[in-house]
Amino acid sequence: MLRHLSIALVLILALCTQAWSSPKAAYGWNRLADGLLYANYSFPIGENERGTIHAFLIDPKKYNLGVAIASNENSGATVEALAGREKAFIAINGGFFTPEHKSIGLIVNNGKAIRPLHNTSWWSVFYIKDGVPAISTPREFVLAPSVSIALQVGPRLAIDGVIPKLKESVSARSAIGVTGDGKVVIAITQGLGISMNELARRMSVSRFEGGLECPNAMALDGGSSSQLYAKIGKFELSLDGLANITNAVVVKSAR
Repeated sequence: MLRHLSIALVLILALCTQAWSSPKAAYGWNRLADGLLYANYSFPIGENERGTIHAFLIDPKKYNLGVAIASNENSGATVEALAGREKAFIAINGGFFTPEHKSIGLIVNNGKAIRPLHNTSWWSVFYIKDGVPAISTPREFVLAPSVSIALQVGPRLAIDGVIPKLKESVSARSAIGVTGDGKVVIAITQGLGISMNELARRMSVSRFEGGLECPNAMALDGGSSSQLYAKIGKFELSLDGLANITNAVVVKSAR
């Protein structure tokens, strides 16, 4: 009888220990500057491979986000070149472009519309209005003087925490998302490509599940365009793409 009680007590204590122990996050944010954090972590892809995500958490009240377009769209530019020209801390590949290397889809920069809205229902629009970042469908988006930046790419990866139906194609990926407390996350994969569904999951779930906690997120132009450059103080990160791009999302000083 006592032996059975002892075994039961051990099991109860083990269960209580598991219940009380804190879950372990997949990563921790590292402060690069006030309102600007960085994290990177690896995750399994299939049975024997791993991929890596690099991400930046940005307070839009402390930094200006904009869209930089290559001076010569025919030849394009790298994100590093665009970051240097714009004196930006971070630059990541942005929207789509035509085979003739002309940016396609809505672009608003410094409150000025540079490219018109493209009538494609599955594309989406990241924008900042009155200092608040958001993501919407093209149909829902309304251009107003208070919109400082807008970029139409697509597709949406998460809509209020729900992942929509996405294609399973595998490629290098980059994305932008909005956290529940109004911060902006910029993320890019390194190494083996991942599917849109995996990208959506990584952008939306909690960091205890290996995600970046963005209930709303959208993909940027990926594949050969996917590239990022960042230089903040002594921190520098350069992830080259396989091709030049025509536009990029840049993060600059709020001045």
